[in-house]
Amino acid sequence: MNKSEVTVLTASFNPGEYLRTAVDSVRKQTYKEWRHVIVDDASEDDSLSSIIDHLDDPRVTLIKNEQNLGQSRSQNMGLSHVETPFILMLDSDDWLFDYTIEKLLDEANKVSEDVALICGNKEVVFDYGGKILGKYQDKWGRSFEDRYEFLLANYVPYPRFYRTSALRKVGGWPTDDPYEGRYLEDRRMDVRLIEHYKIHWIDEMLYNYRKHTDSLTNHIDPINEMIEWNIRDALKRWKSRYEPVFRMNNGTKELASLEKRKG
Repeated sequence: MNKSEVTVLTASFNPGEYLRTAVDSVRKQTYKEWRHVIVDDASEDDSLSSIIDHLDDPRVTLIKNEQNLGQSRSQNMGLSHVETPFILMLDSDDWLFDYTIEKLLDEANKVSEDVALICGNKEVVFDYGGKILGKYQDKWGRSFEDRYEFLLANYVPYPRFYRTSALRKVGGWPTDDPYEGRYLEDRRMDVRLIEHYKIHWIDEMLYNYRKHTDSLTNHIDPINEMIEWNIRDALKRWKSRYEPVFRMNNGTKELASLEKRKG
């Protein structure tokens, strides 16, 4: 019988030396029965060679894409190999605190089964060329039951500790957007989940989020396009009578309000 309750899922494309930090943070977990599924999305660097010892661990599964599929398709590949009731997402350039899985799993065993996502607080680290320029603790968060409140919060949960059955119920990460799931896969999934489930936040520092020059979050134009597309797609799917009003906040588009359509 599979003793593990948690699989860490990492989709990886050219992460360089950052991947080593990510996998080391998994190996150091106080919860030892983890599984780790790594999906290498046709990387062109030598990142996999830096984690050979990790790949030899029987708890680790490596999937190598023959061609670059993008984030959502790669995560769906990983999802198909998961046998545990919970999944913790770990980006290949981020890392966990030693206690992250233990605290999340403890919380998961307290909440009801209609909670599909548990999140907490994160430390944001500014890394440019391997040099740490600064960091701050992002402690803002809240729990959600209402889909419209979640949209209006413009909240991106970290870490993302998912109930595996919920991910599968909504069909995995969607790829029907203009970029076929290469951008904003986290927000697209979370908006899908809030249609059927609750999102539960705990006031714990649980994740290290690295901002660096190669991060996808620096691709501001497609990301801003997808922020608006995702919200409009959700409202259309919900057959909502609301019209979204957007604003810019430090270069990033966000939802300012929802106005009722006339007629």
